[in-house]
Amino acid sequence: MPGPTDLGDVRRRNLSLVLRTLDAHAPCARSDIRAATGLVNGTVASLVDDLVARGLVAELGTSADGGRGRPRRLLRVLPDRALSVAVRLTPHLVVGEVRRFDGSQVWEEHQEHAVRRGHGQDVVDALAGALGRATAVATAHPAGWVAQTVVAVPAPVVAGTAIGAAIEFGLGRTELHEALRPLASPTGDLVIRNDGRLGALAEHAAIAPEERPRTMAYVVGGLGVGGGLVVDGELFLGAHAMAGECGHISVDARGPECDCGARGCLALYLGLPALLSGAGLTGHAERSGHDAALDELVRRLQRQDPTAHESVDRAGAALAAAIGTMSNYTDLDLVVLGGTLPRLYPWLQPHVDRLVRSRARRITEFNPRTALARHGEEAPLRGAWLLARRSVLQDPDRVPLLDRGDRPG
Repeated sequence: MPGPTDLGDVRRRNLSLVLRTLDAHAPCARSDIRAATGLVNGTVASLVDDLVARGLVAELGTSADGGRGRPRRLLRVLPDRALSVAVRLTPHLVVGEVRRFDGSQVWEEHQEHAVRRGHGQDVVDALAGALGRATAVATAHPAGWVAQTVVAVPAPVVAGTAIGAAIEFGLGRTELHEALRPLASPTGDLVIRNDGRLGALAEHAAIAPEERPRTMAYVVGGLGVGGGLVVDGELFLGAHAMAGECGHISVDARGPECDCGARGCLALYLGLPALLSGAGLTGHAERSGHDAALDELVRRLQRQDPTAHESVDRAGAALAAAIGTMSNYTDLDLVVLGGTLPRLYPWLQPHVDRLVRSRARRITEFNPRTALARHGEEAPLRGAWLLARRSVLQDPDRVPLLDRGDRPG
């Protein structure tokens, strides 16, 4: 006979199943849940009551559906119970936000930071200030409960607790978790992730469910090159939460030395500073900023400027080499290009297509597709919300029961 622990596990799995069914199909009735899950009447009724008691679900009203029987009581998932808190560090800004379960924003803040190169404490202080303000907003939200707090950084994160190295900030290993944990809400886990990994999760979720690839790589261009790997709908993080660091795939063993310690890394060809330098636009970037310099690079490409084309051709060949390496090791279905790369895609695409055609002539199954990102700069924060949201969908039991006076309905 199953023991108490086994029965508890079964109930938690069924509670998750009911919430996920409601999330996908609401508004719907208990009979719809029974049909979708195969659970019996009594079990569905008990689990729905549990979700209502936790403030996650409420009755919306009734629907006769044109039939002669009793009106059906419709259920919906409430957006304001389970909240996510996210803070993101970029080269120039620290962004904080609070989102509802449905992804709508409760609060958002963008502030310039004063992080000095090589000063790890500045990074901690910038994140801590934004995190404290975001947590205060979330904890004051009526009936809100923070499911998860996510910190996104533009650097590899080791074991979920520390920046391994942040080349853009001139930093080596920098511990974050211990310093930030007291400022996060005590009700949810504090998760620290690379922003490319979170962006990968957001871009995968943006694909229609029936079209989602089993294995997807995300490559995002900017001052560096980052990304992530999604396998069977989940982020693949590897042994130390560092998988997906595609910017440091070596595409030329005899290439220039990278700050990471290797040679010929993808970022040295595909990163925006390398692209602008190769096109003779470094001074333009220093005078007008990187966005304006990227605009000028595109204009020169459109005018068939040979120096601009040489720079982007080097980048395209490097990207193709990296996709070939990733595909050989992971059998990719799809590569999504984000950040600066969609702007340059018309000139990068021929290099990738040429590699795929060449390989496919020998092995027809070698056919990774490329697509452009849909969420742009919002992707890491959207990924943070998805991570928090999934933690509730997978285990609604962790959300505490509301006091009876606070329950919906």
